[in-house]
Amino acid sequence: MGLSDKQRFLAGLDAEEKNAFTKLYDRALRAEKSGAAAFGDFLSMKEISDLNQRRGSLPDAELSFFGGYDGAERMVAGFNAADGSFPVAAVEISSKTARGLTHRDYLGSLMGLGIEREKVGDILVSPERTVAFIHTDILDYVEASLTSAGRFPASARRVELSEINVERRFEEKSGTVASLRLDSVCALFIGKGREAACELIRAGRVFVNGAAAEKADFRLSGGEIITVRGFGRAELTAGGRSKKDRTFVTLKKYV
Repeated sequence: MGLSDKQRFLAGLDAEEKNAFTKLYDRALRAEKSGAAAFGDFLSMKEISDLNQRRGSLPDAELSFFGGYDGAERMVAGFNAADGSFPVAAVEISSKTARGLTHRDYLGSLMGLGIEREKVGDILVSPERTVAFIHTDILDYVEASLTSAGRFPASARRVELSEINVERRFEEKSGTVASLRLDSVCALFIGKGREAACELIRAGRVFVNGAAAEKADFRLSGGEIITVRGFGRAELTAGGRSKKDRTFVTLKKYV
């Protein structure tokens, strides 16, 4: 007796992943039966990659993703979702006295309210403003309850998604690699040896164009967006060859 679509969809997942993906499958099934939209919570890049790989076993409902802005890493999965219908809101977190707070500080302030991680998307921190993308389920609670960020007094207010202009800032890192293998480029990106890069790839912490990279010898060509969890995200440009027959590359890292 063959496996059902749901069994195939959940195959190979650990207990925690199965719980999250069972909810996604059930929402897709509900969308298929009703024709109406259904949504999950925020997913990590790995979860998005895994869901895309398993979409052939999902019920027949159109799958799409949205995280509040173009290029978001954490996104909500929607089934039969129309543009503008995703339950994603943005809050600006403000403090008159805070200086030097990091992504971890702002995330910690939200988690300190008892909010589950899957209800929070990306948090964009800049000298001008900090914006957190959150599930609309918790919007009112966050606006009413957030009173600090780090050790500083702070407040949160909703801002329209259309008001958010994500200006990309970059810093470039150039060098040469023996080949355009993923492990070689990744090693240059993180400033460590190829073995350290391979460990990150094996640990599922490296993504190419949003898809989890599984092989150290994956061949790149230039133009890819490479994400290494814990190190950031960069766009790869490949150039000519050096006198020692190595390839010139530039990594344009988002900061």
